[in-house]
Amino acid sequence: MEIRPEDDASAQERTALRVKGLKIPAIYYAVALLLVIGLLFSVGNPNFISVYNLNTIISYAALLLMVALGQMCAILVGGIDLSVGGVMSFVSVVFVKSVHAIGYWAYPLCILIGVLTGYVNGNILTRIRIPSFIATLGTGGILMSLAMLVAPVPVNVPASSWGILDIFNGSFLKISNVLYIGFFVFLLYHILMRFVIVGRNIFYVGSNIKMSWASGISVVKTRNFAFMMSGLGASMAGIMVSAIHFGSNPYVGAPYVLNSIASVVVGGTALTGGTGGVINTLFGTLIMSVLQNGMTVVGIDQYFQQSILGMMIIISVTLTFDRSKTPVIK
Repeated sequence: MEIRPEDDASAQERTALRVKGLKIPAIYYAVALLLVIGLLFSVGNPNFISVYNLNTIISYAALLLMVALGQMCAILVGGIDLSVGGVMSFVSVVFVKSVHAIGYWAYPLCILIGVLTGYVNGNILTRIRIPSFIATLGTGGILMSLAMLVAPVPVNVPASSWGILDIFNGSFLKISNVLYIGFFVFLLYHILMRFVIVGRNIFYVGSNIKMSWASGISVVKTRNFAFMMSGLGASMAGIMVSAIHFGSNPYVGAPYVLNSIASVVVGGTALTGGTGGVINTLFGTLIMSVLQNGMTVVGIDQYFQQSILGMMIIISVTLTFDRSKTPVIK
């Protein structure tokens, strides 16, 4: 069969269009960005890749990862959780206040506080039908106020109770328990989101809520579960930050609201929901940890660091935002 030149040209044109239409997965942007900023900071200050500094980066990333994984669930389902800072602050001071009185029972008590807060957030969204932005902003403010009432000033864990904190402050094979716990939490969320039905439903609901409802998925239960997982992550982070510092203050969780959202978005999880995941959040957390540590190591002014963080969020949303799902930008 003879192939005419115009047919061959048409085929090449169609192939070019298909190649041009390829969409690069957001995770590739995250990996490339992590490598680039790591290289830049290494050139700026060779101490950036020292063993001590790398351990500092990973330890902070393990803490931030807990909050970010919870935030990821809320964003994947099509919402956002602004109460993570309040949950962290309240759980943190309650843990410090209660660990001497009830010992190891302080751990499940504080985790329960976080999960119940997430359940309340989810029900405000699904039952009362208030947007998650407003609902979680309100609950976060309430918890922050309660944290100030419980501990108006910074509080410390009594020396007699330091042994209870060895769950976080100990080590195994010369590796800090913080890293083991961070890996365990990462594995927990990965299994829930990939192999458990309710975790998979979070992607479906976030991608298309109407089709999910028509398919028989319980949208209410799925959204509630997503916010409960967000509360779980924030509560575990609140416990960890108290254990690491042997104390707390009512403002300890405030910086983690923006940082957790940034970690999720920079990693490639779309704010429109349904796209992203645990691996994306892991790389986003590493980027944020490297970025914040590196800017300090190379001597960037502390006030200008927030500007760089803001630019990173804007660029990341530009690359990952699915405009086809939101024809009108409000």
